[in-house]
Amino acid sequence: MTDLQATGVVENVPVLDLSHTTWEEDLAGIDRIANVGAVVVPENLAHALARISMQNVGAVVPVPTGAHVRVHTGTMTLGGDALADPGGDNEVLVVIGGLLITSPLTRIGYREVIVIGTVLAPRGSESVLGAGLTRMTGMVHYYRYAEGQQLRPLTGQQTLSGSTLANQGGSPDDVLVVTGQTIVTGQVTAVGFQQIYYTGEVIVPRDSESVLAPLLAGAGQLVWYDGSPRCFLGDETFGRGFFELVDEPLGLLLVGSFRIDDDVPAGLLRDKVTSISLVGSLAAPKELIPVVQLLATAKYGDISVAGDDTEH
Repeated sequence: MTDLQATGVVENVPVLDLSHTTWEEDLAGIDRIANVGAVVVPENLAHALARISMQNVGAVVPVPTGAHVRVHTGTMTLGGDALADPGGDNEVLVVIGGLLITSPLTRIGYREVIVIGTVLAPRGSESVLGAGLTRMTGMVHYYRYAEGQQLRPLTGQQTLSGSTLANQGGSPDDVLVVTGQTIVTGQVTAVGFQQIYYTGEVIVPRDSESVLAPLLAGAGQLVWYDGSPRCFLGDETFGRGFFELVDEPLGLLLVGSFRIDDDVPAGLLRDKVTSISLVGSLAAPKELIPVVQLLATAKYGDISVAGDDTEH
């Protein structure tokens, strides 16, 4: 959080935790809140918070005044026993992200449990979780519980080979949980997890759809790409020299923001690229746009004219 007395502005943080604030005067130093995922505030100060200018705030989370509030950002993994005995009767748990419960629930001892995101829990815990979740914004999924299984969380941006999903050395009862952006490169012939849960963006090969589709569950964007393309992430510009160095025609998987230079002839692009799978944006000279559109077998984003004022 920024220095409130110096700037009066809180911005560009995942969570602004005001749960331990007591008086309205404590909020006097905040003039504006911008680009914040969630604001946690005591219920008695919600009206004072409403008077502050807010822009691009994902959620406002009121919590009981005077409670001992635990705020967690990201993916939180807890056993069922930890939720049953929080160590006090005035405990409030706020999770902004994901709550993974690794063993069956018998009771929830928290005064309130508030989740903004996704909850994953063992089957058989439905009634306990339904009664114990005070507020929930997102989705709840249930998996088959087995003794000794592992819940494997992967967060952020990651690239996985198709063979990784075979879960060599693991148990077929294991569960894979991916959050953020996950790209699976290469065909998947076998999956060694009972289920794959995702939030965010998952990019997977279309020729593995029959293997993967029955095991995928979640919320976010599921992208299927064609062929076995060369993958580029981030921000890249492709010039004539790149395409001239390509020996065999290739497919491109572009995830991010990309540009094709003015020196690339349409014939060269068509000869050296078999397909384009785009997740993001691709800008090209006006004369190349028809070729790019023809090659784009999967498009989740924008194709635009380079230098155009409407370019995203």
